Amino acid sequence: MSPFGHKDQEKQEKNDQWRLALQVEFDRLNSLQLPQLAAEVMRRGFGPGGPGADDEDVTVGQQNTNAGPTAARIAGEFEPSRGFTFPLPLAEDMKLQERIARLVAEGLQELEHASLVRAQMHTASGGMDYATTRRGRAALECGEVEGILAAASA
Repeated sequence: MSPFGHKDQEKQEKNDQWRLALQVEFDRLNSLQLPQLAAEVMRRGFGPGGPGADDEDVTVGQQNTNAGPTAARIAGEFEPSRGFTFPLPLAEDMKLQERIARLVAEGLQELEHASLVRAQMHTASGGMDYATTRRGRAALECGEVEGILAAASA
């Protein structure tokens, strides 16, 4: 066997491990009650280190500057790192990524209904993006997100 064949086999094994981890994460998210899912979306999307953590510069729906994170961007926070670019994800992998994004979008809707985030439109992002509200930032800082969501869904 050539050394290239061995490298390709290693990459395929890593890809298979990534795909399995992606499926496990989808199954975990899909099993959560909506308030639990929304709380995780809030923490990963807008908590420390999240793509929407620093929303001081997020604008209210303009052309393309300073948009908040989209559902797809936040969904990326739930996906395991591939750590490689080849082989490319298969169509079924991309469908699974889209299924995770739909779950994240459900969580975002729940957060919006609880007035923890606000949806807006930036034309360059091609869809809705999100920013925290004052209430949402306070809830994150005080660890009250789950309590607010539980009360809102009761």
